[in-house]
Amino acid sequence: MFLRCLFISLFAISFAYSSDIGSGNKIPDLYAHHNRNYEINKSDKVDVRLYYECLCPFCIEFYTHTLIKTVEKLGAYIDLKTYPYGNAKRTKENGKTVFECQHGEEECYGNKLHACAIDILKNTTRSVSYISCMMSGQWQNSGSNDNGATRCGKEMGINAKKIIKCAKGKKGEELLEYYGKETDRDVPNKEGVPWSLINGKYVNGGELDKWLATICAALEHPPPQCKKL
Repeated sequence: MFLRCLFISLFAISFAYSSDIGSGNKIPDLYAHHNRNYEINKSDKVDVRLYYECLCPFCIEFYTHTLIKTVEKLGAYIDLKTYPYGNAKRTKENGKTVFECQHGEEECYGNKLHACAIDILKNTTRSVSYISCMMSGQWQNSGSNDNGATRCGKEMGINAKKIIKCAKGKKGEELLEYYGKETDRDVPNKEGVPWSLINGKYVNGGELDKWLATICAALEHPPPQCKKL
């Protein structure tokens, strides 16, 4: 069974930040990254979408094992989109969006770091590797926070200061709200996270072999890597 982080009754609140990062990295760029008009048949790629949250133990396990290895093995054959929002909720207070995340305010901020990394790096393989590094929590007090973002940035040659600035500013709020709307629209009845779709169909299982086999079965011309499964 695909283990999940289910909703809990108590949510910590992360209020909207007021600072902005300027006119760069517009939201339309993100919409282009998540273009729904992708035509799979033209390039024989599989549409893969992952809905998750940064502090869910099951999401961390899936992201740092199954997803990262999938990208390493079949990255050229998938059109991957990831949605760092999970089981969060949104409300409006005095015209501002307020986020309530399952694992508290730290998760809301971590989700913003992930969203900003996706938007700024604009490279799926690079952003997945960077986010996987953060989620691995391999350093003390590290993970999906400023410390993890900085350490992983140094390791990978990524300017983490720009990502952190985005997460603490208005852009981070906008990106998190965008991912919230996308998640609510795409999978309104999800039972928890991680929640994955392959070519629009829910995949009940997070084991690497099953995940890879499902992707290979969806390809019209499976690569040699699929023959080894």
